[in-house]
Amino acid sequence: MTVPAPMKLLIPSVLAAVALTLPVRADEVSDNLKTAAAAYEAGNYSEALQAVDYAGQLIRQKKAEAVAALLPAGPSGWTAEEAQSEAAAAALMGGIVTAKRSYTKGDSNVTIQIQSDSPLLQTYGMMFSNPALLAGSGAKLETIKGQRVAVTYKAADKSGDIKAVVDNRYVVTVEGNGVTREELTSFIVALDPAKLAKLK
Repeated sequence: MTVPAPMKLLIPSVLAAVALTLPVRADEVSDNLKTAAAAYEAGNYSEALQAVDYAGQLIRQKKAEAVAALLPAGPSGWTAEEAQSEAAAAALMGGIVTAKRSYTKGDSNVTIQIQSDSPLLQTYGMMFSNPALLAGSGAKLETIKGQRVAVTYKAADKSGDIKAVVDNRYVVTVEGNGVTREELTSFIVALDPAKLAKLK
């Protein structure tokens, strides 16, 4: 396969730029980026692509762990399970990064899920920019702790959900069953979207 001359100049530069953003120490990410650069220079494009893809997956996993670390312990009286995180391969789901944590109090339960690089960003972005779409879904637009959110709550079932797009990068969903509306919204307050926005 013949690689255009401009591409030959671009790939090493991109690899070098990515490497500079990583900690100055030997780890799997930087090792694979070095392997990719060496393989590319040797003309082994398949190996170079595999090494770059693997490094990208490791970075997504680290990002998922960083997002999971921001999931709160929960409001007083609630028991929090261990936070979970996962990073989908770029070839499968566009490299979605997901962090989730569940909470219980008696028969009540709440789950917070945060997704980065999610295809839902565009859909939710349209909803928040068009109140008519939100009204049609039964959600109400509110601002909680400076964050615009869409709240759907059924008092008869004591269940509902809250959706938010934080910093145009993260989709946050809070779902609860056997909860009051105040309990549901307290989880957005506990999460503190401002801290999530600071995570790059």
